[in-house]
Amino acid sequence: MDEVYDTEDVGFRDEGFVVLCIPDHFEKDKRSDYNVKLVWNNVISYTVTDESYRPELWASESEVAAVWSFYISESSDYLNKFREKNYIVPKKTYHFLIAGTNMLVDIISDEYPRISYIK
Repeated sequence: MDEVYDTEDVGFRDEGFVVLCIPDHFEKDKRSDYNVKLVWNNVISYTVTDESYRPELWASESEVAAVWSFYISESSDYLNKFREKNYIVPKKTYHFLIAGTNMLVDIISDEYPRISYIK
């Protein structure tokens, strides 16, 4: 795994909801040779955002060493606000945030994705 990825493809495909991530480590010699593919069977909601409009997720130069692209929460602000407007959301639901260097993908699902690595 690399710490930093670009989000290459997002959307519903025959196999489910797919997010394809391509390594984009700031130091080219540290980049992984493998893309990461995440597939969900059930997605309740998703949002794709141009990264330049999410300043709360920008990393400063001192934080670059701690940058990571994949996050999960059971009680994020995003998920809690979604629950307020959608009362039928299952109790065990997760907010996945894929913070690519080019775009951000927020996914609400009641399951973890299947993950595969593609050379």
